[in-house]
Amino acid sequence: MATATASIKPGTKVTYKVIKMPAAESVRKTIFRLMRMETRVQKALDLLAKRRAKTDNKHNQRGGRTWISRKTASRVVVLKPGVSFTISYTNQLAPDIRSVQKYLQQTSK
Repeated sequence: MATATASIKPGTKVTYKVIKMPAAESVRKTIFRLMRMETRVQKALDLLAKRRAKTDNKHNQRGGRTWISRKTASRVVVLKPGVSFTISYTNQLAPDIRSVQKYLQQTSK
């Protein structure tokens, strides 16, 4: 797959499928971060962040200043085998994709 990433032109849409669950936490985080780069996921995260900023965060007075108790960020994607995601390929993503290549299968280009 290292040669496959070299042949992909930047800006093209590439679909990946998770074929097995990695044991290392760092690899799971990398795949999770790649999955969050999908356009529809980004839109959902933006909508949830705006709603959270307006309604879910608590504003309190503490020492004469406003203190905001923030809610945790939403988890829109779930990492499990068989899940696919489509991202726009850039050269900056090549090292991340190469590092998790044995857990992903490129299904379309």
